[in-house]
Amino acid sequence: MEQFVFIFSKNRFRIFWHILFWMVVLIYYTAFFGHQNGYYWLTFKFIIFLLPVSITTTYVFNYYLIPKYLLTNRVWLFSLLAFYALVISFYLISLIIFPFLVLGTKSISIETLDKSILDIYFLVVGMYTVILIAVLIKLLKYSYEKQTLNLQLLQEKTEAELEMLRSQINPHFLFNTLNNIYTLSLKKSDQTPEVVLKLSDMLDYLLYESNAAKVPLIKEVKLIENYLYLQQIRFGNRLKLNFKRDDKIGEQQIAPMLLLPFVENSFKHGVGKHRNNAWIDIDLTVTANKIVFSVKNSQSETEPIRKKQTSGGIGLTNVQKRLNLIYANHYNLNIENLDKSYSVKLILNSSL
Repeated sequence: MEQFVFIFSKNRFRIFWHILFWMVVLIYYTAFFGHQNGYYWLTFKFIIFLLPVSITTTYVFNYYLIPKYLLTNRVWLFSLLAFYALVISFYLISLIIFPFLVLGTKSISIETLDKSILDIYFLVVGMYTVILIAVLIKLLKYSYEKQTLNLQLLQEKTEAELEMLRSQINPHFLFNTLNNIYTLSLKKSDQTPEVVLKLSDMLDYLLYESNAAKVPLIKEVKLIENYLYLQQIRFGNRLKLNFKRDDKIGEQQIAPMLLLPFVENSFKHGVGKHRNNAWIDIDLTVTANKIVFSVKNSQSETEPIRKKQTSGGIGLTNVQKRLNLIYANHYNLNIENLDKSYSVKLILNSSL
C-alpha cells in the first residue's frame, strides 16, 4: 500500500497522473451524455468547452484554497472563498451552455445532443461531482502525508528518547562496576585479572551489541552472570545469591540492557544497606511467547521505611520509561516494597 501511494505521489509522475485523470473524465462525460443518440463526437466537442472550467475550479481548490486556508484552520474564510469560486464556475458554465441553448451551431445543436447535457441542473451536478472527487483525492493525499510525517516524527522522537535513556543507563552501570574493581585492587586480590576479563566482556557487549533494537536473551543472561560474578566477589560471605534460569533460554529476543538494572537496583538499594545476612533471589523463565523475570532482595530493618527505595533510582526509572516506549501495552511490571524485602517481577511479550 505504501509503495502504491509513493508511486502516485512522486513528482515526476504528477503531470502524467493529472493528464490521465482528466482524460478519463472527458471519456466518461462523452460516453455518459452521448450514449442515448450515439453522437459521441459532437458530445466530445461540447465537453471540451466545459472541461477547462472543471479543471480550473479543481486546481483553485486543491492548490490554493485548501492548503492556504483549510489546512491552516481558517475554515470560515475558506468557506467564503469556496462559495465565490463555485458561483464563478457556475457562471462560466452558464455562459458556455447559453449559445447552445439559444443559437446552436452547425456542428453542435439542440437536436443532435442528448437533452440531459443541456439540463443546467443535471450538467452542473455532473461537473461538480468530478470536482468533488478530485478534491477528495487531494485531501486524502494531504491526510496520508500528514500521517506519514507524524509517524516519522514519532519514530525519531522515540529513537532519540531511547538513545538518551541508554546513555543514562550505561554510565550508571559502569560507575558501580568500576567501584567494585577499585575495591578489589585496594585489597590486591588475585581475582582482579578475572574481574577485569569479565568487565571486558561486558564492555564489549555494551559498546558493540547493546545499540541494537533487540538482542538474543542468552546474551543478556551472560551479561547478568558476569555482573553477579563481580558483585559476589565484592560482598563475599555477606551475600547469599541465588540465580535460577530456565534451560529453554536461547534466541528469544529482548531489548538490550533491560534486565540488568533490576539486578543492579537490588544490590544498590538492598545489599548495600546490609552489614550481614543479605540475600538476593533471581529467577528467569521463558514460555512460548513470554519472558518472566523476577528479582527479590532483602532490605535493612534499621533503615527508616520512608527512606527505603520507592522508584529504585535512576536506573530503574529509566527502565520503566524504556518499557513504555518499546513494550507499550505488552508488558506487566509489579513492584512490591515490604519492610524486610523488595521484589520486582517483569513479564514481557517476547513475540513482538
